[in-house]
Order: sequence, then structure tokens, then C-alpha cells
Amino acid sequence: MKNLTLNDPTQRELLSHLQITENLLTKVATKLSGCEKTACITAMPDLGIAHNVTRMRGGFFTGAHYTWDSDEPFIPVDTTVNVCGTAVFRLSKEISIDDFLSRVNNVLQNDLSYTWNYTNGNHFISLVKSNGEYGFDTGYYMIVHASANEFKNFLYPNSGVWYEKDIKIEYDDNSARYLRYITGNSAARFYNIAKNLIQFNAERNRYFITSVLGSEFLEKEILSIQHYGMPNNHTVCIGAHWEPTMYTLLTAPGKPIYLVNPNKDTFAGSPHGFGLSLANPKVVFDSNSITIGKKKFKSGSIEIGTDAINRCSSTDVKEHVCKILDVCPGNIVGKLQQIVSISKDGTKIWQ
Repeated sequence: MKNLTLNDPTQRELLSHLQITENLLTKVATKLSGCEKTACITAMPDLGIAHNVTRMRGGFFTGAHYTWDSDEPFIPVDTTVNVCGTAVFRLSKEISIDDFLSRVNNVLQNDLSYTWNYTNGNHFISLVKSNGEYGFDTGYYMIVHASANEFKNFLYPNSGVWYEKDIKIEYDDNSARYLRYITGNSAARFYNIAKNLIQFNAERNRYFITSVLGSEFLEKEILSIQHYGMPNNHTVCIGAHWEPTMYTLLTAPGKPIYLVNPNKDTFAGSPHGFGLSLANPKVVFDSNSITIGKKKFKSGSIEIGTDAINRCSSTDVKEHVCKILDVCPGNIVGKLQQIVSISKDGTKIWQ
């Protein structure tokens, strides 16, 4: 395992469980190949709990790369593969908050080209401004963060999914842990779908932004990058970038969003944000549930409530960014101040 975390109490707890996940991936790869194989998990500085019980019970947490080596392809299905990422576009001129919100709401309500989910989970739409810090061009920018909602239930291992009958299970000998996976034609079909979602989500975000801004305000695309998906048939990245290119480092609602260029010579992945720590980080697996702190979950979403704390809540944002860049080297190239955002918490005007 590669530990690129900040080693806070939550991450120390999760790392012990990730070791079992890595052991199970190695065990399956070795069994399928008929010879010794390996797996490696790279835990990022934003390692934290996942938002759904299926993924957590399978031993897959947010903020990590999961890679395995196997002569026979297989895919661990509890990674709940989809694709998610961010896009940043520059505006050609200033736009008023009222005009921006009107344009956003018009597309969300009236354009049915996609199943919009910018107000679900930790997704968002933001109008931001650069004041020229770090040499980044001054001006207005639009940022979105979302997943390919149209495919959420097509690759997730929900009851009735197309590959359900092909799921195999490997159990850990010393715990209540397991690894569910598919092989052969099902694995090949799964990956063929997953790899196409990377471009699908980029185009989806691009379409939304261009529809909102139109020719009056749209200038150019700055970046479109995914932090959740399958970069190849033996890797799943969950809340972690795999491309050694400029990326968005997300912080918290209303806080600055940073643009970072990773050091390509030492690149081992980049975090997508700060992530959540837990007031009570104890995680316990049993045969049909997972307990996080004092709350037990059997299925559905994980809602920790006030026990889940954004890591920038207890520290200065810039200070935390510097801690991240100490373990995932890179250079800040832009700082984008949030003006207004639309998310599951509604519309917020920050300045």
C-alpha cells in the first residue's frame, strides 16, 4: 500500500481496513492467474468514508486508487463504478448573479438532454472569480462537479443488474470482510462501458456549461478532469485524479477552489479535495452491516450528520492545501473565489 494520507485519526482507522481490501484483491488475482500476483492501493490525502453502504461494506473508501495485476481480468463490483469529475470554463466578461442563476435554472428545468444531478450529493455549480493570484488570468469562471447520473444504476451491483448472476465472492479468513467480483466476458463488457463514461461525463459537463453561458458569455474551456472511474481495466479510482494534468482541489462550500499542476516526476495521483474526517472514526464490519462511530448501516446512503467534519473546518484552508502538496507535490497555479453556488443545500451567495 502507498500511504499518501495526512495520517489523521480517521485515515489511520481506514488504512487498517484498506489493507484487508488490498489483501483480498491480491488473493483473487493470484487465484485467477494460477500464480502469485499483487494488488496495490494508493491512499490519498483526502481518504475518507464513502457515501454509500455497498462501497463501504466492500472495503472501498473515497480518496484512493485501487490497482491489481491479474492474468485473467476481473473487476471488484463494490467499487460501484461510475464516473465523476469537474470542469472549469472562463467567461468572456462579467455576469451578474441574477443573470447567472436565471441561466442555470433555465437549463436545469427545461433542457432534458441529460439527467441533471448538480444538486445531489457533494456536486455543485459555482460562479467564481480569479483576482490574478498565482499568475492565473483575472476574470470570471464557471465550475461544475457532477457524475454521469444516467449510468448510476447500470454498473452498480444493485439487485437485478445485468451481471448479477456472474458475481463471485472471496472471503477474508480472519474477518467479516469479502470481495465481490466478476470475470470473463462480464468483466470485459463492464470495462468497455466504464471507459466510455470518462468522455461521456466530460461532454456532459461541457454541454451544460455552454448551454448556460451561451455565446454571450462563453470564452474557453480551462479543464475537464475526472476523479472517479476506471482509467484501465485493472484500476478503479474513487475520488482521486489519475491524469498528471492541472486539476481542481475542492475545499468546502464558499471557500476558494484551487487549481494545481502536479509534479509529473513524482506523480502517483492527485486528491480531489479535503475529504471528511469523523468525530468518532471507529469502523466495524460484520456479516450484514457496517458501523461507523455509533451508527449502523445495512444499505442505502451513509448519513453521518454532524459527526462528519470537513477537514478545512478545523484548519486554515491554505495551510491544509500546503499539507496536501507536501505529500502530493505540485504547484498552485490559480485561486478561484466563490461568488455563488448551487448545490443540495440550495443557492448560496458568498460575496
